[in-house]
Amino acid sequence: MRRFHLSIAIFSGLIIIIMLIFAFCVDLSSSGTAYSGREDIAGGWTDQGGKTVSLSRVFEKDSPDKNTFTHEINGSTLNGRGLCLVTHNINFTVILGDETIYEFYPQLGGIYGMRYGEAVHTIDLPSFTGNRTLTIKAESLRSDGMSGCNELYLQSTREFVHSIIHSEVVKLGLCIITFFFGVLLFIVGIIEDKLSGKMLEPVCLGATTLIVSAWIGSQTLVMRLLPHNPAMLRAMEYLALCVLPIPVLMFYSSITKNPKNKAVIAAVIAAVLNTLATLILVCCGAVDYAELLIVSHIIIFVGVILLLYLVIRVIVRKEMSRSKTIYFTSALIVLAASGMFDMIRYYVNRSRDFTFVTLIGLLVYAVILAIYEYKHIIEMQVRSSEAELMQALAMEDTLTGLGSRAAFVAAEKELRKRTSGQVLFVHFDVNFLKKVNDEYGHAEGDRHLKATAKVLSDSFAEFGKVYRVGGDEFFAILDGGDLTEHYEQGIAKLEQAQIEYNQTQSPPVPLQIAHGMAEYDCSQRDPEIAERLADSRMYEHKRSMKQPANA
Repeated sequence: MRRFHLSIAIFSGLIIIIMLIFAFCVDLSSSGTAYSGREDIAGGWTDQGGKTVSLSRVFEKDSPDKNTFTHEINGSTLNGRGLCLVTHNINFTVILGDETIYEFYPQLGGIYGMRYGEAVHTIDLPSFTGNRTLTIKAESLRSDGMSGCNELYLQSTREFVHSIIHSEVVKLGLCIITFFFGVLLFIVGIIEDKLSGKMLEPVCLGATTLIVSAWIGSQTLVMRLLPHNPAMLRAMEYLALCVLPIPVLMFYSSITKNPKNKAVIAAVIAAVLNTLATLILVCCGAVDYAELLIVSHIIIFVGVILLLYLVIRVIVRKEMSRSKTIYFTSALIVLAASGMFDMIRYYVNRSRDFTFVTLIGLLVYAVILAIYEYKHIIEMQVRSSEAELMQALAMEDTLTGLGSRAAFVAAEKELRKRTSGQVLFVHFDVNFLKKVNDEYGHAEGDRHLKATAKVLSDSFAEFGKVYRVGGDEFFAILDGGDLTEHYEQGIAKLEQAQIEYNQTQSPPVPLQIAHGMAEYDCSQRDPEIAERLADSRMYEHKRSMKQPANA
């Protein structure tokens, strides 16, 4: 039944997420409009030299930085659709006939660098009849043949935006999930700090996960569509790569117990300096982020080699448990392999999308280590709960349920911290317990002690705390209120409770409890003096009690 209830609870939490996924990923069937439909017009353009070109890569390597491209459009086929395009590092002007209808010349420089990466444009075209020439005057921001239009359509601008969201919903979802995943890991770090005083590992993993989230978001067209600042997202993409080695190196140096390793410290410092130098040089206009990318790649490559060395060393020395080794080794292998693959791809193919495999690797890396951290935190919580239970058991006398000797000692320590006020120590001793044990057995002796505990608890629990400090010795500490009055009330209840117990239960040896009291002034900082006085007075009372047998 418990598992059934748990399954229902989990399903109720996931149902909204499932519905959101369907809302983004599944099209609603509906009849079309006169303005629906997409016409790809990336091809068929004529440049200023009369050559037919495609705008998917309008600037080949070593080609002029500026060019003009024209395309004939018939107004009757336009049907109210707009010009929708995704550009990559080009400034441009759109002219329809003789009318300039759109210009995109972003103010770059400073933290933005010299390029903006990808940008999404939806341009409304005015209605017209007959044919008109659509002209795009473009200027490349880079000279490696990797600028142009990634997509170029005649389409309803609303449908174009929807198509972008639809095509990138998975990446956007991963970005959001990874972000909250990172925040959750920071919370886990705070919890782990309270449990074990160690929060570096989950915090480093949380920082890594947040960097991954930022990296995914910076390459998602939906994110470039919403804030309408693609240059800042591009800057975030490169800075995330600069910062990424820092938490990864710190995490692995911690789990391999090498936090002071000089090579690790040097690599972390190098990553920090690279981040600061990149910011300074880019903001000064000396270089662009892309020109410093090789430095980040070198630091990452050296960091991966260093981490592999640390992990292999602890494996060889058997300084890590088998399960821990599996988690951390597999995560590192995935991270290293994906990163190296994309680095090679970047320098060999000069592809625009040279981070896809790395993103997948980082996600897998974060998931593997997060599973370990969550498993670790659960184990620590279990151990903490067990420790708390053991401590609670140590503070309770198992036979009587009263406070134990350990609890009494803890109460003494707390009293020593106080600088003012008074409490009363009342020492109790059970008469004739030895006789009960010798003549009637220890089972009857235990019954006698349990009866004593109940009598004392009923008499003094409302005025203070009662402890069993030895075999037949008990203490009560009365604190707060009128101590003398509380003591007298407690003793009166004690005498009456003894009489009632002896009359109703008829024990083979009547219950008889000797007691002695002493007042303790907390300013003295030594409760043992008052305890010894209470002990002395208890024995005086014990001797004065007239019974036919000797205690």
